[in-house]
Amino acid sequence: MDKLNLDGMMEFGDEFVLKRIADVPETQINLVALPPGQALPAHNANSNVRLLPLRGEITVTIHGAKNTLGVHEMASVTVGTPMQIANESASHASFLVIKTPNPSEIG
Repeated sequence: MDKLNLDGMMEFGDEFVLKRIADVPETQINLVALPPGQALPAHNANSNVRLLPLRGEITVTIHGAKNTLGVHEMASVTVGTPMQIANESASHASFLVIKTPNPSEIG
């Protein structure tokens, strides 16, 4: 059994830090650390996505509507949906991005 300590994998810098923690055909899981005031580039979801904050809170904008997620609150985003993820708080945030299937499997 492989065991990961997600707290130990979180690295905060001046910009977001992404670490891939699983990459198999059925799923891809990324750990993202996002400093205060930073945002990921706006994009369309390249798979079905679940967002799960582990520390702090994130703001997810979907179709222009902002939604705030706190620790252990999960949101679902369907493949192709325009979205942006930001940390609008004054504290560091980290979250899991769980993609099913792995974007490499979507033709």
